[in-house]
Amino acid sequence: MSARPEHENKPLQSLLEIKVSKLLTPLESFICRQTTAAILLAIATIIALIIYNTPLSDYAQHITHYNAGFVLDNWQLQMPLKEWVSSGLMVFFFFLIGLELKREVLAGRLKHPKQISLIILAAFGGMIVPAVIYLILNIHGDGANGWAIPMATDTAFAMGVLALMARKVSYGISIFLTALAIFDDIGAIIIISFFYSSDIHVDYLIYSALVIILLLGLNILGIRKGWIYVSFGIVLWALIYHSGVHATLAGLLLAAVIPARAQIGQIHFLDKTRLLLLNIEEHHSNRSSSGADKEILAAQDQHDITTRMEETIRAVSTPLQRWETVLIYPVGIGVLPIFALFNAGVSLSLADLAQALSHPVTQGIILGLVIGKPIGIGLFVYLGKLLNIGKLPEGMSFAEVIGAGLLGGIGFTMSLFVTTLSFGDSSALTDAAKTGIILASLLSAGLASLWLSVTHMKQKRIFQQKLIEAKH
Repeated sequence: MSARPEHENKPLQSLLEIKVSKLLTPLESFICRQTTAAILLAIATIIALIIYNTPLSDYAQHITHYNAGFVLDNWQLQMPLKEWVSSGLMVFFFFLIGLELKREVLAGRLKHPKQISLIILAAFGGMIVPAVIYLILNIHGDGANGWAIPMATDTAFAMGVLALMARKVSYGISIFLTALAIFDDIGAIIIISFFYSSDIHVDYLIYSALVIILLLGLNILGIRKGWIYVSFGIVLWALIYHSGVHATLAGLLLAAVIPARAQIGQIHFLDKTRLLLLNIEEHHSNRSSSGADKEILAAQDQHDITTRMEETIRAVSTPLQRWETVLIYPVGIGVLPIFALFNAGVSLSLADLAQALSHPVTQGIILGLVIGKPIGIGLFVYLGKLLNIGKLPEGMSFAEVIGAGLLGGIGFTMSLFVTTLSFGDSSALTDAAKTGIILASLLSAGLASLWLSVTHMKQKRIFQQKLIEAKH
């Protein structure tokens, strides 16, 4: 008599879970792709542009400027929804950047300064040259305050475009562009903190420093409870917001004090896990021999063992790793698209486009991102190699450095963020800047794709020619 299929012995709920899992797996796979954040950012941008160029614009303006907040007796914190997105929601983005930076410094690609020195130099060039180009066109105009707009790189968009070109580039360019974008973001945070803050209140900064010292002390003492860091993180955000420094700095500062040490070592973890697995196997064998093979819910001893196993797994990981894993997709598919939805709207009428293209702010941003970025990155990499300062990631060619520079010209999210700080929510300068950012990002993405495709074909032909010569 043939054995019944295993699934026939499963309860209805388990069969339903299997079916639902099969439906969700493709969705989870889509969410986990590098291109997803870029696609959702593009969709959010298109929706914002459609809304801004239709009668819905008035309703959208009303919603984005609607005041919301908290009132506790005589204390209140209220601001427009648009400001909540820029100063509140974007904190998670900067917090994630801080976590990525800390991980890379402690155990990743930034651990050895010699391996990253050339990329730091490239990032510096990619910030300085665009800013200089912008200032040449705007130094004596009303738009001079926007000099930092073309300095930024949108990590999600840039990596999304690169992911589409994965078969035509080396793995080294991915390492280069990721590190470059991280340093760009750090530069943007420093610039925002020092140059785009006003009415600084020193007393709130002192209170913020005390909170940071307290969190650092909790870290040193081995306190790893997430709710404690979240609670003090909220306090830190409120203090920095009232200090006059842009509140997103709280995300980076909080990331710096998140515990990055495991409670137990790998050997201890392996020994403990083996022991727990042996206990599970022993309990299972005893139940099978007695004819009582219970589900885990009915077997309390088995459940206790699996709980201890889960605690052991958490002990060998770090809060930094867990939080980064938890945040990376919500930020990519939630925070950034929402920010784009609130900030990317600009008029696309021919008259408005013509007026924007003739504006020095638009010209400065387009030239800074499309031309300044690749020139700055390429030039400083060349100088770094000439002076023997570090080296490029293995397998990466100089042609790919130019490709990475073109991808760095996709400023989008960070450039929009700096625009709101430079010119406010609604002004002719803001519209000119947004038009420049969108056009520059599209041009940079197109030119990067074209450049990497052409250089890939050229390298392929050279390789084939060498093979033919080797045969003869």
